Amino acid sequence: MYYIGIDVGGTNLVAGLVDEKGHILDKVSHPVDKNMTAEELCAELARLAQKVCEMGAMEYSQIEAVGVGLPGLVDNETGVVIRTPNMAFENTPFRELFQQVWDIPVFLGNDANCAAIGEYWAGAAKGCDPAVVVTLGTGIGGGLVAGGKLFTGYANSGMEVGHMIIKPNGVLCGCGNRGCWEQYGSATALIRLTQLEMERSKDSVLWELCEGDRFKVQGRTAFQGARLGDLAAKRVLATYLQGLSIGLINLINVLQPEIICLGGGISNAEDDLLLDPLRELVRQGSFDKSAPTRLEKASLGNDAGVVGAALLCNMV
Repeated sequence: MYYIGIDVGGTNLVAGLVDEKGHILDKVSHPVDKNMTAEELCAELARLAQKVCEMGAMEYSQIEAVGVGLPGLVDNETGVVIRTPNMAFENTPFRELFQQVWDIPVFLGNDANCAAIGEYWAGAAKGCDPAVVVTLGTGIGGGLVAGGKLFTGYANSGMEVGHMIIKPNGVLCGCGNRGCWEQYGSATALIRLTQLEMERSKDSVLWELCEGDRFKVQGRTAFQGARLGDLAAKRVLATYLQGLSIGLINLINVLQPEIICLGGGISNAEDDLLLDPLRELVRQGSFDKSAPTRLEKASLGNDAGVVGAALLCNMV
């Protein structure tokens, strides 16, 4: 059986031809044209799916289904994209518009949920159930597979883990609440913490790493500084890991997954600076220490969303 998965990102549209084991056989990408209407974008995605099918020398009839992972809120039952940030979709009848170009079963999923399916099916979470994937990017996304099925909640917006409130009256979040986890555990949070520490530590090597301009700070800057032995960078990471660990501990105590996979750019940091200290913090804070949840790096990288989208039809 063959499937097509499409990962709709803010910069690129990526479509992959995927087999039933989650292996990507062919892949094609195309920059996002932000001037496109929702209707034009749906049609473009259908053509992109057809293109990757043709690249793999497949007949259209050989494709079981197309899955599409999108940021924001989607309703797979109705085939409607309710809302996506920075894109034209707003209560868009996505499935209907897509099928006007290619009449094939189309499944919709949130991008973080698709990443969870990808890791569960063919990545670091393979063979683990329940499995949680947490993506550390501009915000924090999350997905849960339990009993071999994707969990989305009754209104399809479950597992918005980035908006767990971990600090009452804390940092204002883009969602309007204060103290959300993503304000303490995302790449954006790490950059903010690094910039704040730089203002307090004018002699820190962090300034050299960003060429004297704190607006050039990136998620990896604090890790680079810590590797060089910089005390300010080490303080940044200690604060960041504390905030990141609180959300992970909450997920473990509520869900007790067999594994949590960390994805996103931050997860690429070396183990002794990220995973090792994070595992210890999580171990200390977890209620049931007799059955510890494994904490691992996601293994599929950017391909997780494509694989997961392709296999949505088997998981919902």
